[in-house]
Amino acid sequence: REIIEGSKKLLELMGVPYVQAKGEGEAQASYMVENGDAWAVGSQDYDCILFGAPRMVRNLTITGGKANLEIINLENVLKDLEITREQLVDIAILVGTDFNMGVKGIGAKTGLKLIKENDNIFNVLEKQDIQLEVEPEILRNIFLKHEVVSDYKLQWKSPDTEGVVAFLCGEHDFSEPRIHSALDKFKKIDNKQKSLTDWFG
Repeated sequence: REIIEGSKKLLELMGVPYVQAKGEGEAQASYMVENGDAWAVGSQDYDCILFGAPRMVRNLTITGGKANLEIINLENVLKDLEITREQLVDIAILVGTDFNMGVKGIGAKTGLKLIKENDNIFNVLEKQDIQLEVEPEILRNIFLKHEVVSDYKLQWKSPDTEGVVAFLCGEHDFSEPRIHSALDKFKKIDNKQKSLTDWFG
């Protein structure tokens, strides 16, 4: 909790907008991309795709290296696999998610085959006589009917330089020259254009 509150305070001091998710951060971020308020979710967690993020970017780094960037487009994934998003969620449940163990012996390829042959997880479980430790409907709803904050406002502001220095150097013993150097770079970013090209250009 202390780290989360500290992170929120630093974002505020830097003028960076944030949204406190009701539950899963990936669910909230995915909703914001679906809503057109962000271009992609930046995450290492493939759950973003299950939560419905139209696009996600993996391997974002603070140093701005582009070599290992991976962009995943949900529409392309579904088209390539010839399945629906609901079926993708069903495959994930069979394989295992953060919320369930999955079915022993079922990996991604077998899960895809079973869902394509049987249409949905309910038919697979009935046909294979399998019981999950969590009801499949509950698991499906985590990804398909997640709670999100919808009344957020994203507004970039100028950083409070003195506040950032006081917080990071005074309270957390960061090097003052290092912080000033980072803030100088941050100020150069046009506050009106916060795109990936701004951060990595």
